[in-house]
Amino acid sequence: MSDYEIIVNNFVHVLTTQSSLFSKEDRDELIQLIEEQPDEIQSLSNAISDWCSEHPEVDEALAEIEELTERAPGEKRPTNIPKYELDKKNIINAIQQSSSSAKKVDKPTPNN
Repeated sequence: MSDYEIIVNNFVHVLTTQSSLFSKEDRDELIQLIEEQPDEIQSLSNAISDWCSEHPEVDEALAEIEELTERAPGEKRPTNIPKYELDKKNIINAIQQSSSSAKKVDKPTPNN
């Protein structure tokens, strides 16, 4: 995998495993952002990286995954990150599916 593919793959993994990091507005913004890009991995990766740099919680989650996947030459440290299909359609599907698996946050009730 290229560095671009790794970035996008890790992002899709965060979407599917930590969907609570993304608000409905985040998902809407991401779908629009992805739709505006050409269907090629470098553009998609750059757009996702730029978006993540403006969303620290997601950026931090990605950094944690990158630490898990980095290894020294010859080191065999397994990662449990599957390889995802990395075209626009599949990325948008992952964004949409993450909304159905997002945790509902209960609003605190005022004490009367």
